[in-house]
Amino acid sequence: MKTVLLAIVFCVNTLLIRSVAANSTTSVSGQVMNTDKRPVAYASIGVVNTPVGTVADEQGRFTLYIPDKVKQTDTVRISLIGYRPLNVTIAAFTDRMAKGEPLLMEEEVHQLSEVRIDASSSKVRVLGKTGHRTSMVTNFALSELPRQNLGSEIGRRFNVSKGINRLEKYQFYVITNYDSVRFRINVYRAKTMQNLLAQNIYVSMAGNVRKWVEVDLLPYQIITSDDVIVSVQWIDSTGKGSAVQMPIQMPAAATHYYRYGSQDRWKKFRGMTTSMNLTFTRSRS
Repeated sequence: MKTVLLAIVFCVNTLLIRSVAANSTTSVSGQVMNTDKRPVAYASIGVVNTPVGTVADEQGRFTLYIPDKVKQTDTVRISLIGYRPLNVTIAAFTDRMAKGEPLLMEEEVHQLSEVRIDASSSKVRVLGKTGHRTSMVTNFALSELPRQNLGSEIGRRFNVSKGINRLEKYQFYVITNYDSVRFRINVYRAKTMQNLLAQNIYVSMAGNVRKWVEVDLLPYQIITSDDVIVSVQWIDSTGKGSAVQMPIQMPAAATHYYRYGSQDRWKKFRGMTTSMNLTFTRSRS
């Protein structure tokens, strides 16, 4: 019964995102730049706490489809690691885009604190799923509007709160029929959803594949004593594809995380997980 209920909840939420695409919308196009008027690539742009969102391209250009039911006082947020988040109302956002004004983001420096791992007391551990054979999938790309669901994000909670942990490797299984796709990997502190990364992690790959993707996390010096949510965010694609998917398995002793827009609320689904795993080294001190 629990499995059936989870499947129903997941299907209902899929229908919700399709209903957003079906509503009457206004398209707003613009460009994200830094204070030196240089393009900012792959910034997340969206209406806060809604499925309405997208991601700027490599030149900082974007088109956001805003449903007519969205209030003029609602907030559009533009965010990217390495920059201060920018918040503007829908009214101010559409006015600036109509005037051809760029969205200017101010750079922000993140300092990493040094933490040492005691090799004599450390152990390498792996959490998550290493298999991918299942009849069920979860989708990044759902909307009929071009690029509308860019920024959608799929993740899983990893319980690594004991000791001091250095994240070393992340693997996820992806299915796509686009010519090429690009993802961003995010690592959040589970309690606060604060992103632990000081720089962006991008993964680019040729499309028309079903494959495991491996990401080396060691260069990013991710040290944590808290549970984390590691996620895959779809940020770009080329070609006339229709699917960007990950296998999903249930029941499972895990919590699956999903958000449909780049600034949407996270939704949690207990008892299920996508095909992803995390390798880390744990030290007692």
